[in-house]
Formats: sequence, structure tokens, C-alpha cells
Amino acid sequence: MRRRLLDLLLSPCCRHVMEADAEWRRAPAAQGAERGAASARGADDVVELGHLICALCKQRYQVIDGIPRLFPAVELAPGVSQTRTSFAWEWLRHPGPRPEDREVFLEETQIPAREFAGKLVLDAGCGMGRYARVAHALGAEVVAFDLSDAALRLADLARQSPRFHIVMGDLLHPPLREHAFDIAVSLGVLHHTQDTQAAFKRVAELVRPKGLMSVWVYGKAGRLADFSTNPLRAGRGWVASHRPLAWLVVGMRHAISDALRLLTVRLPVRLLYALCYPLAALGAVPALKYLTFSVHHDFKVRLIEDFDWLSPFYQYHHTKEELAGWFQAAGFTVLKILPHGLVPKPGILARKTDYGVERR
Repeated sequence: MRRRLLDLLLSPCCRHVMEADAEWRRAPAAQGAERGAASARGADDVVELGHLICALCKQRYQVIDGIPRLFPAVELAPGVSQTRTSFAWEWLRHPGPRPEDREVFLEETQIPAREFAGKLVLDAGCGMGRYARVAHALGAEVVAFDLSDAALRLADLARQSPRFHIVMGDLLHPPLREHAFDIAVSLGVLHHTQDTQAAFKRVAELVRPKGLMSVWVYGKAGRLADFSTNPLRAGRGWVASHRPLAWLVVGMRHAISDALRLLTVRLPVRLLYALCYPLAALGAVPALKYLTFSVHHDFKVRLIEDFDWLSPFYQYHHTKEELAGWFQAAGFTVLKILPHGLVPKPGILARKTDYGVERR
């Protein structure tokens, strides 16, 4: 953890500034422009092991392996704990960064690559950090935030670069300063919290005036009238031509998934992971692959994505209308809506334009 990160943190207990009870040391010299940026920000000092202390109530939080663990000082709810365990199992086994990560990140955030250079970016729910790495490579200073130990896979980059920070915590109690970030992204994460809308609001509060926020969440069929206006990716003309049928298929798929998950979220993690192997194999069979939850060309990725769908305790589904309403209530103006395929994937890029109190 670099000293620079202290400027961005607030204690999850009191939302107050934090102090370090640790031995700071000089970080290895950064290279070129990174070295100048680090010196300008006073980011050369780092700590690997110690505590951060709330300056108001003196609650202590551990820093282990250079990563602050800033969880609320209460026992995690069983569903949160289960989600944390399953995601750690999942992302610590993921094959890692993929060749398509940059293209997917730019497509799903809907933010041009040029917008990231020099910006302070929050990846809210970074997992093992595929997209946090992309934002960093595009020139951003990144705070990668996650609930699980999957974030440990980013420790190498955090040690190497003064523009990269890792924080572990709960999105419903983010230990970060409000209005601090130029850009916040959360790709396929908020629906795995106890309350999607509440988590959205917490992240939205962290974006500075005129800043950007990009979010996508799991979709649902919703009302046919709303489903019929969903934007589609190129090559999905058959969905556009058969909207009522597509709507029924999506609704049935959702119902089957919910019924299946009544069992899978209660299975031991190792057993469920083993059961996902035949499901991942099915994902390569034409036509039948649409009965699975991943059609990625890589078997290992399909395995992880099937597990990702079936394992977490919390999984909520929303419409683009719901998501747009949350953005508007938080003072954002919607800029773009993400096109998708048969299964809705509500994704919105918006800019914070109203800096007052949330509208009712």
C-alpha cells in the first residue's frame, strides 16, 4: 500500500480520515514517467504489514501483503460470506488476463480509450483484475476494489506501479472518499451484493462532478414493451424480428436458472466446481450451448463463468429502465446504453451533471 492511497480512504466505521500504524519504507524506483508521477504525488513510501486506524474512533484495520482490509467491524452476513468465498475460489483459478480483455473492457464500459489517461479510476468489484489492468495500461491511476481474496492476483502490479492500488472491502460500505474519482466502472458486479440499488448509490457517491460512471448488471425479461426497445448488437436481427418469442425464452431461462440456483448455492464450493465441468463441455456444442451460462471459446473460461453464475448467494436481475432510473436519481445524465444479444445485459454510461441531493 502506498502513502498516496491514504488520501483516498475513509474509515468504514465513521467515514473519517485514517492514520497508519505501520513502518513505511521507500518503494523500488519507478521507471520514467511513472517515477515522476510517484514523486509528484508523494507516493514513494509503501507499507506491507501494519494497521490503518480511524482517527475518530480508533478502530483498527489490517494491512496484509500491502493490501488494506477495510471491512465493517461486524461479522459478515452469511450470504456475503458465501459470496466472498465462492468468488475467491473462482477468480483465483481463472486462467488470467485474456487477449480480448482490452476490447471487451472498452466495449462494455462504452468509454473511449483516450478518456482514461491521467484519470483516477475506480474498478468497483475488480475480481482478479482483468479490467483494472486494462484501465491502468490505458494510462489511468486505478483503485481496484473487491470483497474477496481474488484481488491478491493484482499484488504484483500494485508493487510495481505507483498508479495502481488495491483495497478490500464491502461495496455497501466503501471506505473511499466521496466525489474522488474521475471514472467509476462496475462490470457485472453490483447484482451480487445484498442490495443492487444500494450498492449502486454507494459507488455513484464516489464519482466527482462531471465524472463518468459505467455499469452493467444482469438483465431480465421485464415488461414486453421495455424488452422490445432493448438495443441489440449487430447480427441479432432474428431477436428483433421475434421479440415476443425472445421475451418468452428469456423469461423461461430466468425461471429455470432461479430454480437451479436454489440447489447450487447450497452445495459445497468444490462439489459445485466439479459439476460445472460437464456444463462447460456442453458449452462447445452447437445449439445446446445456449442451455449453459457461457459460450466462450476457451473451456477454462466457460468453466469459471458457469461457476460464476451458479455459485454466488446473491444474484439479482434488472432492466435498463431500472438502471437508468438509478442513474437519474443519483444526478447523472445517461450518455449511452449497451447493446446486447438475446439475454438482456443492461449497461449504461452516464455523466454526473446534478451535484445536489438525490432526487426522489
